[in-house]
Amino acid sequence: MDSGATGIGGAWLNSTATILWIAIGVLLVVGFVVLLLKMDKIRKGSRETLAKRYSSGDILCHDNFAEYFGMEVFKGKQTRGNGVLVLAQRELYFLRLQPKMELCIPLKKIKRCVTPSSFLGKSINKRLLKIEFQDEDGALNAVAWYVVDLERFVTALNLQRKKNRTKKKNVTHISHQ
Repeated sequence: MDSGATGIGGAWLNSTATILWIAIGVLLVVGFVVLLLKMDKIRKGSRETLAKRYSSGDILCHDNFAEYFGMEVFKGKQTRGNGVLVLAQRELYFLRLQPKMELCIPLKKIKRCVTPSSFLGKSINKRLLKIEFQDEDGALNAVAWYVVDLERFVTALNLQRKKNRTKKKNVTHISHQ
């Protein structure tokens, strides 16, 4: 009895289910590689945006994987997403990766920083960074993110806001007559 290539060992190759599973596996691997390449391109773009906006000394604190929970004025009709949250000398800046969105809040416009466990009815069972601020029109608004090192962000934000207020009070006006 000759088992050769058509014997018991080769029967599994003729199975439609086996071919289907191999095709699915190949598609998953290709899809994963495409996703990794796309994420790399997005991250590179965000690094370039931040490099154009800030010098290395301007950034006080950042989170590369901040999870955006939305803005109060838009209620539940908005897209959440991950991005880069940067605390700089004079502003809090967020760049959502997909779909791309930028948000810049001058530190002087921030009214309060709190750490609730939910925002706009959404929760991940962790404390969030919620910023209450005055928008360009003077209206009050709020935004929230999940950041990995919440305490570090809150401490750095409060310290920088205090420094900025102190600098403003210490400015003297000199008039020339």
